[in-house]
Order: sequence, then structure tokens, then C-alpha cells
Amino acid sequence: MKINRDYFWFRLFKTPGIGAKTLTSVAEILEKENLDPEILPFNQSDLSAQSPELAKILKDKIRPEDREEVSEQYEALKKQEIDIIYPGHPDFPPQLLDISPILFVKGQQKRLTSESITIVGARNVSDQGIHLTRKLTGDLARTGLNIVSGYAEGVDAEAHLGALAAGGTTTLVLSNGMTQLHQKSAFKKFNWDRDVLAVSQFDPYTKRHLWYALARNQLVCGLSKAVVVIESGPERDAQGKMSGTFITAQVALDMNLPLFVLNPSCLDDPPAGNEALIALGGYSLDSVDGAKEIVERIFTKTAEPTPITDEQLSLL
Repeated sequence: MKINRDYFWFRLFKTPGIGAKTLTSVAEILEKENLDPEILPFNQSDLSAQSPELAKILKDKIRPEDREEVSEQYEALKKQEIDIIYPGHPDFPPQLLDISPILFVKGQQKRLTSESITIVGARNVSDQGIHLTRKLTGDLARTGLNIVSGYAEGVDAEAHLGALAAGGTTTLVLSNGMTQLHQKSAFKKFNWDRDVLAVSQFDPYTKRHLWYALARNQLVCGLSKAVVVIESGPERDAQGKMSGTFITAQVALDMNLPLFVLNPSCLDDPPAGNEALIALGGYSLDSVDGAKEIVERIFTKTAEPTPITDEQLSLL
């Protein structure tokens, strides 16, 4: 088959011994040496002649016997309209290079570079939390912002649905491979093809795993300008179990992303994690004007001060 850019990156992604760090290095070499992946030889000697640095990284990793299986999987993805986004692709967000150099997507690829806000929270969200999630995401969506979340039950699903109900768009960040994506019944009344983008950093054929849910936290955050927590449990509960929402919020703080946390006093049963996250540096978010506060803080630029002229100075 013809070696196009999609297939080049998929072949590397599927190669044992090549992980995110190696993929990032390959991307950097291609850019530095202005190499076209479509005409690069996989043969070691030919590759060494064209790019010794790249050949050294890939030495003994590309196995000819894997070609048929990889090609079949690639063609199967294309039939399912699953696309591969890679470094250098016009829709690849450059800030994701060190997080996930390869993304598998289905839907409107341009959502990857849209102005987006991530909404996260508990699976067992309260009815009050559901109402506030729907209101906040609807208000944000009406300003033109894309809503990102993890497509899990609870706050995630309500955030996606709130955006769609308001006529907005949303990005689902999966904790499984793209071929495992199933449309939930509550989403079927919306225009999925137009308004929804599904994204996965994992092998398209893998099923959901707890570790994947944790690993995607950086991607969930990296796709957005800010992260909003609706309801979060404590960092660890009485049984020692960690809160996925709390972990995601900590990732946002580590990435220096603005973190907004719904003020626990807005809820009849204040979540313990919300108060702790505000203490760690999250902005306390009002339940009434939350969207306005987020937009003003993140997207409204303060005007540059006008220099004072000599004439004005003489009047002081």
C-alpha cells in the first residue's frame, strides 16, 4: 500500500518498543531535517543514508513481518471513519506533543484546536450538581466555547449533553480505544457527526482500563484553556480510594491551567474535595454567573495602557 502520512505514524504507533517519547523524537527530527514521511524508506540501510539520526532511533524496531497486520488494521480504521492526528497535521494541537503525539479521532477534527473548557466531576453527582452542570455548560457553549469532558457517567455526560442542548459542540476524551466507542442513548437526538468529536490516545482496539482513565487526565486538560470542577470527592476517601476528579484538578494546577471549582456553599451537600481544591489554588466559582466569570478571567484581555503625552503630563 502507498505510504501516506497517516499510515507512517500509525505504523510507528503500532511498533513494539516505540512509545510516546520516541514518537516525539521522530517528530522533532522530521521537522528539523525537513523530511517527508511519505518518501522515507523503512529499510534500515536506505534510511541511514537519508537520515542517520532517525535511523538510529528506529534501528531494529520496524519489522517487515508486521506490515500485513498493521495495514489491515489501518484500512479497518479508515472504513470506520477513524482518523489519525499526528505532529505536523494541521489539526494537531502543538501543546499536546509531549502529552500524546498520536491521537485517534472521529468527528469534527477542528474541535481539537477550538477554544475549549474542560468540565469534570463525580460520577455519582447530586441532582443539584446535574442542574448546575447543565446550566454552566449551556452558558459556556452559547458563548461559542467547546466543552471537553471524559464521557463517563455523572458530570462528564451531563457536561456533554448541556453543551449539545444549548446548540454547542463537545469533545469526548475516551479512556478506551476508538473502536470501542458506543453512542449513549441520551446523545442520539443530537447531531453527532456535526457537533461531537471523540478523541483517544490509546490503541484503537483496546478496551477501557482504570489506568487509561488516569492516563488521559493530561489530555483532558491539555485540550482546554481552563478546567472546571463541579463536584469532587476528597483526594482519598475513607477506604483510601483516590478521586479521579481530584487528580484531574491537580493535573490542571501542575500544568498551570486556570482551575475553577464550584463553591461548595452552592450545594446542599458540600463536596469535601471542592473546598480542598480551592485551598490548593482553584478559583471559587459562583453558581449563577460562573460562565461569565470564566470567560472574563480567561478570554477577556485587559487593554494596554495608553502612554501619557508630554502635553497631558504638563497638565498634571
